[in-house]
Amino acid sequence: MTITAGRETSDGVVEVYDEYSDANIIARISAVHDNSYKQVSFTLEEDTNVHIYALGEGGSGEMYDYGWIENTSTGRVVWEMTYRMSEHAGGSDKNRMVSSVIGLPAGSYTVYYQTDGSHAFGDWNARAPSDPENWGIAVMKAED
Repeated sequence: MTITAGRETSDGVVEVYDEYSDANIIARISAVHDNSYKQVSFTLEEDTNVHIYALGEGGSGEMYDYGWIENTSTGRVVWEMTYRMSEHAGGSDKNRMVSSVIGLPAGSYTVYYQTDGSHAFGDWNARAPSDPENWGIAVMKAED
């Protein structure tokens, strides 16, 4: 599936805001349940600064529910949610959040998000994060 900002997907796997609510959304995978592996592709027509907002589960220095972005042409990981870059996301200590801005050159990318078998949207085994419906990853055009 390929999307650009403001276009909607039809398979329901990825929720993309319509251009009237948030024209900055490029790709979004949210409300991800246990034992999931999701992906969505997007294309940037020009070099773009993007804001990545991701919520996941981590502990003991590693992530169990997390996202990453690959350059589709090269297969190279250009961004990955790690425990060290994350901070507490409210609720249980294992809820982790990343909010960062990176520059991506024009090209095609795939966003991935995976979860393990416990503590995810709709089936929390400890206190939910402060923003439970965004359990997953969103890529947005960064504000200038």
